[in-house]
Amino acid sequence: MTPAARLWLQAASGAAGLVVGLAACQAEPSTADELVARQKTIDPPQLWLAQVIGDAGKVTGQVFVCADGPMREAFARARAEVNGRPCIDATSPRVKPNGWRLRCTVAGRAFGESSVTMGDLQTDFLVNFSLTELNYFPGPHDPPLQSVRQVRRFRHVGACPEGWRIGDQAKPGRRPYPAV
Repeated sequence: MTPAARLWLQAASGAAGLVVGLAACQAEPSTADELVARQKTIDPPQLWLAQVIGDAGKVTGQVFVCADGPMREAFARARAEVNGRPCIDATSPRVKPNGWRLRCTVAGRAFGESSVTMGDLQTDFLVNFSLTELNYFPGPHDPPLQSVRQVRRFRHVGACPEGWRIGDQAKPGRRPYPAV
């Protein structure tokens, strides 16, 4: 074999190896795909129906949510906002087996915040959440007392539908939209 033929053969086999290598890379799942597959094995995402229960005991709003374990646990740990601003802890929470309470502040105003959970956290539970302004002595130009109470019900529906990702949400009868 001539030196030119040997050089051409080496170049051709190197190029073939590169093409095979690239094809192999494209055939393998991406890191994101691997993480999603691993997540489905370890903590499969589940579909939950989240409902807001009004004062008369009737559902006033609802949405389906595709959630993994940490997101489901967060359903029972809702935190307050006042006019879109988070209520910053002023005390450590006092935790009970089914809930917690603490004091927090927004814009220099003190609030009492509490949450009580009832039911089975794996299948069907209620979260009774309240936020009440404390030490309120209004002047003639002060805003009114702020006090909110909301009951939310979370019911496990089953596995998330095909194509849904953790955090996706949809109102009943609608297509899902990503939460992030």
